[in-house]
Amino acid sequence: MSQPNSYSTKSYNFEVLAVIVNYDSKPFLAIERMLLKGLADLGRYTKIKLLLVDNYSTDGSFEELKEHSKRLGVDTEAVRLSKNYGFARAVNIAWHYAFKRWKFKYFMLLNNDLVIVPNNVAKLLKYLEIDNVAGVQGTLMQADNPRLIDNAGFAIDTFGLTYPICRGYTIKCAKTCHPSFLSGAFSVYRADTIEKLGQPFHNAVEAYFDDKYLGLRLWSTGYNLLHVPLVVAYHLGSASYAPQVKLKSPQWFEGVLLAELAPSYVTDIKARYLLIILWGMTSAFLSIIFLSNYVKNFIFAYRTVKILKKNKKEFIKNFSILPSITLSLLLLIARTKKGLKLQT
Repeated sequence: MSQPNSYSTKSYNFEVLAVIVNYDSKPFLAIERMLLKGLADLGRYTKIKLLLVDNYSTDGSFEELKEHSKRLGVDTEAVRLSKNYGFARAVNIAWHYAFKRWKFKYFMLLNNDLVIVPNNVAKLLKYLEIDNVAGVQGTLMQADNPRLIDNAGFAIDTFGLTYPICRGYTIKCAKTCHPSFLSGAFSVYRADTIEKLGQPFHNAVEAYFDDKYLGLRLWSTGYNLLHVPLVVAYHLGSASYAPQVKLKSPQWFEGVLLAELAPSYVTDIKARYLLIILWGMTSAFLSIIFLSNYVKNFIFAYRTVKILKKNKKEFIKNFSILPSITLSLLLLIARTKKGLKLQT
């Protein structure tokens, strides 16, 4: 490991700012309480502050989380927003709120549907001292099947399509690697790198493209991202969207669609037209089957992609960050259940 970066010598109010965005989370409050307990335990290893941002919940979950955090002794600032801004914009609001008030070294993103392993999270932080590493994540396991990996970061192929690394495999699959982007469910970034970007995410986009967008921006500005094979969390996955539904809402579809289309469209990859046709047909099919307007969300995502094209310089032109990513029809179709296994 190289010498610590110069920013590590600054004076900080605390080392880690952890951000959790909450919205009507009563159905899985038990998991959130376990997450808060994990943060309290993490406080034994590092000085941490929790910024709990609520997207105008109406089910009482915000008040319960505030009280539980207080009982556990977690240093918490709780902020209730005036409406539901969605995840990405709420994180941006949290960033600006914190940056104006405190000095902190690391910026930790946490979904509210996971449970952390505090001692491994503490070990993970030291990897942010490596020169040019802007963000790190450990291995996330599946909460409903703890033997199997949820993700070890994400890879992007030459068409801009996303593959969860090691999803569906055991921990033996996880290796130290440089993912295309880190998991929005759990990842930690150097605060000074986010400061250079202005804020973590784009206000015009929502979940499933947010972390991809951040990763591509960091790579395009010369930083590295790192996955370390330490089990840091157990993740339920998409609980805040629709925990009991396999195919979720049109809003969920919009986020996935944006994440799939944006890289190829922004960088003028010729295959983008084929992807647009395929996703357009998919939205029409889903609208007929589920009697809900997925086409409207397809059109909105397509318009958002065109907005993002104005920021073309923020995207790297070669998406094959990880070696030996090969497009196969089987992997393309099954990638939500079975991820990319890295070659050794």
